Amino acid sequence: MVQRMPTVAFTPLGKKKELRAGATILAAANQCDVPIGQSCDGEGICGWCKVRIVQGLENLAPPTPIEQKLIREKGFATDERAACLAKIKGDVTVTTTYWGPEPGE
Repeated sequence: MVQRMPTVAFTPLGKKKELRAGATILAAANQCDVPIGQSCDGEGICGWCKVRIVQGLENLAPPTPIEQKLIREKGFATDERAACLAKIKGDVTVTTTYWGPEPGE
């Protein structure tokens, strides 16, 4: 049986991307031409790539020590992750404040 690859959905943009497990949210965004702020080239320093996990937080690998430090230093909420470091293991839906309002808001 062929296992389906995880999907990253970007709301409210209506874009989705299937990627192999272990890929980052940022990789999915780049492949979908979804704008995500960044200045550190995925080194986990700037925190500009912060995204809010709308669904599927449990489908992300636990934060690495580098991401844990960034989360602490930048004051991320419990449902926020660094797109450059957050690795997917299953379906996840993400948003940011600069993509516009959530549907229904």
